[in-house]
Amino acid sequence: MAQYYYDERRGTVRMNRSLDNLYDFFEEKGFFFPKEILTRYFLSLKTKPFVILTGISGTGKTKIAQLFAEYMLQDFSPEEKENGIAFISVRPDWMDNKGLLGFYNLLDEKYHATRLLELLLRANEQEDRPFFVIFDEMNLAKVEYYFSDFLSIMETRTRDNPKGEPLRLHNLEKAQTPSGQEILRSFPIPPNVFFSGTVNVDESTYMFSPKVLDRANVIEFNEVDIEGYEQNLTPESRFYMANDDVRKNLLSQENDWFASKLDYEKFREILGARPNPLKRLLDLLKEYNLHFGYRVVNEISRFISNAHQLIEPFDLNDAIDVQILQKVLPKLHGTKAVLEKPLQALRSFCNKPDALPSDEHRSVDDADVTKAVFYRSARKVKRMLQNLQRQGFTSFIE
Repeated sequence: MAQYYYDERRGTVRMNRSLDNLYDFFEEKGFFFPKEILTRYFLSLKTKPFVILTGISGTGKTKIAQLFAEYMLQDFSPEEKENGIAFISVRPDWMDNKGLLGFYNLLDEKYHATRLLELLLRANEQEDRPFFVIFDEMNLAKVEYYFSDFLSIMETRTRDNPKGEPLRLHNLEKAQTPSGQEILRSFPIPPNVFFSGTVNVDESTYMFSPKVLDRANVIEFNEVDIEGYEQNLTPESRFYMANDDVRKNLLSQENDWFASKLDYEKFREILGARPNPLKRLLDLLKEYNLHFGYRVVNEISRFISNAHQLIEPFDLNDAIDVQILQKVLPKLHGTKAVLEKPLQALRSFCNKPDALPSDEHRSVDDADVTKAVFYRSARKVKRMLQNLQRQGFTSFIE
């Protein structure tokens, strides 16, 4: 029996749902994520292939990464799909990258490869298609121990050298796996590999360092809406893409895989004659020595440029708001003495970014975040201030 539903964007009634449609795909699989969350995840991966998904357990962090990979690879054969996704459960005893890349065993004189290394090898040979790596419970071990090589190499990529510096696997002239596959001495991280990591925070996990958070978009999953869950309804916003089939939009169509000053120049074109909120935000945070560098400026600009191309109608404030939430706020954690004044200043900035700094010290609970220009970020700052007042310490990742 045919099923019909109302397409709110087109204002029409459509029959059935299409698996080509990103949003329909998730609903057909029985998962009801807000369109904005799916959009933010897609744009974050397109901007830089490393996304951290954080929040309370059971909110769908792992599932969104798995289903997105399935959506992107749905037209491939079962074997190609299986070879295009590496699901990695992080072990708490990882002290180096051997758990990810394998090692050369002196006893049998063979290189013991891992699923991730095999995926990287395939990705290097098939640069026209995406590959996905999903780290489950990424902070069970210290990310800086086992993932530091990847983080560093991502920052060496340029337009002229899109793969960046190579990973060094061994020091031999040649090495083979037990099956006879040859493993090169050094190996680059292909730019068509997309990394997602899920995070739960409890007594068994480690907090991310600013070095890690600075290199990722951080998407938080803490909202649990029982009424919407019962009715299969998700809260919506205007921040979602006009083209529902985005499978061909993930990989860069130009020779500019990674953010640079060119992205900031595009952002300035989009901004036009309006005051520059990034400069205002940078000046505000610099006063407290919490400001960010050119890399973050370029990556924020690239996200906004991607959103400008794909979201219709496009609202610049929405895109800037999402990036403050995902790129700036995650690095803030500390005591009341350190963060109270900068968070108060951020609250004022989110409410009215063009206004001069205010000396007002209203109660945090009095602030109506729904009226803020950057309301998503204002809501998070308000929560962080509340935690600061209750326990004397606050962190973006809870």
